[in-house]
Amino acid sequence: MQQFRKFGFVELSKLVKMIQFKRLNNYRHFLMLFCLFFPIYFLQPTIKLNAQIVNAGLGESYLIRNVGARSLALAGAYTAIVNEPFGLFYNPAGLSFQSGQPMIATSYSILQLGRTHSAIAYSQSFGNFGVGLGFNSFSSGTFTARDVRGNPIGNLSDWQFALNGGAAYSTEYASIGVGVKYLSNSLTGSGISANGYAIDLGTKFNVLDLFSFGLAVRNLSGMISWNTETNHQDLLPYIISSGVAMEFPLNVQITQSRSSLTGELETSTQPATRYLLLSFDGNLTQHELNPTFTLGFELVPHEIIAFRGGIAVAGDNLGIFKLFPMTVWGGGISLRPTLDGLPFTTHFDYTISNDYLAANKISHHLSLIFQF
Repeated sequence: MQQFRKFGFVELSKLVKMIQFKRLNNYRHFLMLFCLFFPIYFLQPTIKLNAQIVNAGLGESYLIRNVGARSLALAGAYTAIVNEPFGLFYNPAGLSFQSGQPMIATSYSILQLGRTHSAIAYSQSFGNFGVGLGFNSFSSGTFTARDVRGNPIGNLSDWQFALNGGAAYSTEYASIGVGVKYLSNSLTGSGISANGYAIDLGTKFNVLDLFSFGLAVRNLSGMISWNTETNHQDLLPYIISSGVAMEFPLNVQITQSRSSLTGELETSTQPATRYLLLSFDGNLTQHELNPTFTLGFELVPHEIIAFRGGIAVAGDNLGIFKLFPMTVWGGGISLRPTLDGLPFTTHFDYTISNDYLAANKISHHLSLIFQF
């Protein structure tokens, strides 16, 4: 009884929600086990399990946001794809599957209330080894600071960024990667700032050339320390993601050539330039009661254009597990013009997605990708 009295109203409500969580249907438990059994099994020695809290204040929560117009259009169902520079922010294992030529990607999100979210990333593979660098930045815009009596004391702005570096090594069918983040948070105008770090781990598998499987843990052991008198530290919520992706070719490119040794015809199949890509992800963020499952597609009917879309098919909505909760969705288009005479090819991507803080609940995102 004495222990029970220590619970306040908030803690009691959390306990009730956890009990309700355990009473959900069996199919939900099956989905959770499918996407989360392996990461929990392998990482349980290093991950400290904490009580689940609904709507907790999460440190550096911008790191949970999707980065890049393509992954935003796919509703974040990207863990098993990660074949462009922004894959560094999702699953570092994808770095070894990058092009042998350098690739640079930039992204900018048009948000309301003065907020901005931008990123730039580089990736390249060298045989079985791949590397990547990235810069992920988020600003809250300017707001008025007030004292305890509500009197304005000046204008402040919060600027956060993460400097990412990653590397991966692959065999014919599998890859493993690691990423490291240096974190900075500055409350401009107040003299208050913080610095920290986080680690990302990931794997990616090519399963019999039929589909790819990806598994990643982001923000592992992440923390950020403030320069206040108490040297307060915030622990970052880790994110466990797993997914599958399958490509259906719409054109088959077969080339024939004669062997210089035997003179016989040799046939080789080139990757399809027109295809349908389907992806499915399961994501669980620490302090959320339920995982979120997202489904995405990418259709390339012609080499110069692609259409994308994605939606959360099931997931957490204010502590309740729902089908089609509409918490994550996106849609977009990619233009891939042929520019003769330039030393690079380029993709221009545009995406709209949900944004809770916007008046119309919609945000716009632009990306440019250059392959040299």
